[in-house]
Amino acid sequence: METSPALAALTDQLQGEEYDVSEPLPGVLHVRGRFSNPERIALRAAADAGDLALAVWATSHHDDWALVCWERPELVTITQKGATPQRWRHRRIPATLRPDAQTFLEGASSPFDIVTRPKHQPTEAARELLARFGITDPPPPGWVPPVVEVPVVEVPVVRKTTVPAAGPGTKRASAPRAPKAPAKPVKPEPTVAVCPNCFMAIPATGVCDNCG
Repeated sequence: METSPALAALTDQLQGEEYDVSEPLPGVLHVRGRFSNPERIALRAAADAGDLALAVWATSHHDDWALVCWERPELVTITQKGATPQRWRHRRIPATLRPDAQTFLEGASSPFDIVTRPKHQPTEAARELLARFGITDPPPPGWVPPVVEVPVVEVPVVRKTTVPAAGPGTKRASAPRAPKAPAKPVKPEPTVAVCPNCFMAIPATGVCDNCG
């Protein structure tokens, strides 16, 4: 498809930077090349178009992509990196700013953002802007979502150890008993001599202290 005359100069400029440029829809460019930040490429292309209404897809050699739709004051940016969800950002910028303002190039939030809850979701006005360019789906033509491989988790096999049951005629070996400690010798109680008259204990002298 031939490039629109209004976009011819911008197309030549991008091709001069060794990017592959096509126009899949009227007023919509698709830029492919070796770059790490597709959003920056698309924002700069939109800024170089001046106040011309323009949509730019930028797809990197890693297959990450960004879509910038620009129709002053509306600036809509959609990015997707790998298998992560799409991030939408809708800004309504003043006449003093261009799409390649440093804040926008860095992907930072600004006072001109139209905030959504949850964040980075499309607004109704953003979808309407895409529709004016004939874009029904944000990903670039021919883009295929990457396949995410889920790692296989190996579950360890627990082996059970079975002990054969004892038969009816089988005696279980009893554990050896510890030998008993020898009994302590019992001391005989001492014999006390008693006086036959008063029944008092007789001292070692052999003479009763009471009876004499």
